[in-house]
Amino acid sequence: MPRKAKAALCRAHNTPVVVESIAVDPPKRGEATVKLGACGVCHSDLSAITGTIALPLPLVLGHEGAGVVEEVGEGVTDLARGDHVVFSFIYMCGKCRFCAAGRPVLCLEQGRALTTPLEGTPRVRDASGAPLNIFSGCGSMAEYATVSAENLIKIDPKIPLDCAALVGCGVTTGVGAVFNTAKVQPGSSVAVFGCGGVGNAAIAGARLAGASTIVGVDLDGFVSETISLEDVEAAFHKMERGEVLRSVVVM
Repeated sequence: MPRKAKAALCRAHNTPVVVESIAVDPPKRGEATVKLGACGVCHSDLSAITGTIALPLPLVLGHEGAGVVEEVGEGVTDLARGDHVVFSFIYMCGKCRFCAAGRPVLCLEQGRALTTPLEGTPRVRDASGAPLNIFSGCGSMAEYATVSAENLIKIDPKIPLDCAALVGCGVTTGVGAVFNTAKVQPGSSVAVFGCGGVGNAAIAGARLAGASTIVGVDLDGFVSETISLEDVEAAFHKMERGEVLRSVVVM
C-alpha cells in the first residue's frame, strides 16, 4: 500500500515551493523505502527551482537526506528495516567500465536514476494521482521516499540524522574539492575562504589530506537553523540573500 506523506514540491520555475500531501509507492526490486529524519536545504535544490538545473516538473525536492529504512524490495540484501541511511544523489551501478575502474562518479547508468528510481517509473504521486519526479533520484525533502537501494549508504545509528543528512552533499562537496580540485597533499599549506557550509568540510578534508598548515577565514557553524517542511520556501529566500549557511528540515 502507498504511504501518505508531506513533501516540498517545485511545480513551476521561479514560483514558491509548495508543501503537499503525496502518495509514496512501496519499493520494487532493488529499491527501498525510507522514513526521512532530516534533509538539508541545498543550493542545488534552488537551482532546480530556478531552472538552472534542468529537471522535469513537477519535482519533489531534496537530495541531502538521512533517515531509517522502512521497507526493502526484492533482491535487496545489504539493507534491512530499521537501518539508518544517508542518501547519495549519484546512482552508481557498480558494473560499468567506470565503476569497475574505480570512478563511479562517471557511472554510465546514473542518468537512468535522475528523476525516478533506476527502473524508470515514478514512485510518488500527488493527491490527484498524477506522477511526480524526484530530484536526482532522491526526492528526500519529504516524510517518505522510495529510491534505488544503490542511492542509500548505511550508517551508524548513533549519528544524529540532522547531522548525517549533510554528508550526502555539503560535506562530501567540500572534502572532494580538497582532494580532487585543490589536490592537497601531506605538508601543504591551505587557506580556505568563506568557511561556512562547504568551506568547513574543506577544512576537514585538508586535515585528512595531511596539510601542515590550515588557515580558515569566516568560521561560522555549518547549520544555521533547523526548520519544518512548511518553512522551506522561506529558507530558500534566506539562502538567496546570504542569511544562512545551511537550513536543515527536521521531519
